[in-house]
Formats: sequence, structure tokens, C-alpha cells
Amino acid sequence: GQRQVQTVFAYVSYLKPDSQFNPTYTYADAFVSRLKGADPTLNVQAWIGLPLNYVDLSDGAVREQITWFCEHLVSEAGFDGIHLDPEPIPTDEEHVLTLLDEVRDALGPTPTLSIATRRIWPIFPHVRWPLIGRVAWRASYYHEVSQRVDQIAVMPYDSAIPVAFLYRWWVQFQVIEISRAVDGTGVQVFFGIPTSEERTWTHWPCAENMGSGLEGVIDGLNDAEARPTVA
Repeated sequence: GQRQVQTVFAYVSYLKPDSQFNPTYTYADAFVSRLKGADPTLNVQAWIGLPLNYVDLSDGAVREQITWFCEHLVSEAGFDGIHLDPEPIPTDEEHVLTLLDEVRDALGPTPTLSIATRRIWPIFPHVRWPLIGRVAWRASYYHEVSQRVDQIAVMPYDSAIPVAFLYRWWVQFQVIEISRAVDGTGVQVFFGIPTSEERTWTHWPCAENMGSGLEGVIDGLNDAEARPTVA
């Protein structure tokens, strides 16, 4: 059968508080060239971090700078697309949608546009929850984002769940509800699987790990309510 295109997310830079991109991309063009030399079919995306605790996406000049950088990485460094990681994004954040529209207009239809996304609230995901909206997205916002990108990379980890079977259940319902929310948009969905052994208040390695994460994804894809064609 036809070989599936493999995606590589390559960390490139992040926007600093002084409104400059961290200069970690000097050899980006050589890096992409080496990867393409080893496997010309790879889809290599430039990962760009946008810490929203100080990056103001309501500022048109800031969005213009980000858009220029994205276009430069594709046209000059040879990346096949851009993976944006603006966080934290509360649900219904309109300026993120505006940025996605502007980046898409600058890149054109061919390069891949991807974004890292937050968890969805799995219980009544269409309801506008006043407090939950700060940490989880509504289904309608997932749909809005997915209409503007080619791929979304879901981050279902850092859940603060301390028990493995509960985390497996959490991931299962993330797969179900997100696949339903983006159904019909044509977006490709990736689900991140936690592998970190670092213990924090949001991450319990005994609960969030490769085993429970993969089992949750499989459970979700096998559920009759899911839309597995998008994942």
C-alpha cells in the first residue's frame, strides 16, 4: 500500500519577552536539508513557542512578526510547515484564531499549518463553563481551530490525575470528544503520550505514562462514539 507521510516536529524557537525570537535556528536550513536527504518524504515542521503569559496576540504588530517568521522558515529554511505552540490558550480565544488566519494567508495553502491544543472538557463539552474554560476547551472552539489548520497536536497530559486507570479513562474521553468536535473539518489529530518521569503537582508518572496513555487512546478510537478517521 501507499506509505503514510511521517511528520517531524522540530523545535526551532520561541518568542522572548523582548519581542525577539530566541536565536536557536541558525542551522535550521542545514538541519532540514540533512533530514530530507535521509528521507525526502518527511514532513518537517518548525515548532514555534508562543508563551501567552507575555506574548500579546491582540497586538497586530506582534502577530505580524510571528507571521513573518513563519513565512521565513518555510521559504528560506525549507520547512514543510509550521507548528505553533501558543500556551496557555483559554477557550474561545479569538486572537489565536486571527493569528491562524494570518499565518495561513502568508503561507498559502500548500505548507502544513499545525497547532498544539489543550484538553477538551469531556462532560457536556458544548457548555460554556465559566472556570473550566481557563484549562479546557469547548467543543465549538475545537471546531473553530480545526477549520483553520491541517493538524492539531493534543496535549492531554499534566492532568493532575494520580491513578493510572483514571488517567486512561480521561484520555479515552479526550479522544472521543475531540474527534467528535473536529469531525468533518478534514484536520489530522495527534495525541501526545506522556513519558516524563518528573513528579510535579500536575504530573504523576505512576498514572500518566506511556502505558496508560496508549491504552486510553486505543480505548477512545475503539469506542462507537469516536470518529477514528481523524486521528
